[in-house]
Amino acid sequence: EVDTFMFEGHDTTAIALAWMLYLLGTDQTVQERVFLEIDGIMGGDRERHPTMAELSEMRYLECCIKESLRLFPSIPILSRTLTTGVDIEGHHIPSGTNAVIMLYQLHRDPQYFPNPEKFYPDRFLPENSTNRHPYSYIPFTAGPRNCIGQ
Repeated sequence: EVDTFMFEGHDTTAIALAWMLYLLGTDQTVQERVFLEIDGIMGGDRERHPTMAELSEMRYLECCIKESLRLFPSIPILSRTLTTGVDIEGHHIPSGTNAVIMLYQLHRDPQYFPNPEKFYPDRFLPENSTNRHPYSYIPFTAGPRNCIGQ
């Protein structure tokens, strides 16, 4: 896990950041909201780094990060080997089967994300995400084998 954390985490973080900057560049309104939020929290001081407390106040920026990861997950496909068999919609999948989860498709399911191709960070505001299924958005996977770098 140290190897994973030290080496694989850098690429995924860089890719996620690049996609977020690209998406911010495509929407002037969202870009302005992020700027105003950061500027307000930092008190207009652009010469220093934000504190952890200030970072935790940047709620809209967090929504932008989540929306970027929804549209372009760092790892678009993941797989797990089933340790027990499971029945899904009348089909039995035996233990030992390699199950593949397409995060790219899951995060674009219109049942959970209306207008799924649109970059819309507001969908991650608390009032817009309370009724969403907890496993409809899993950019770092979920459960006991989730990403150690999240």
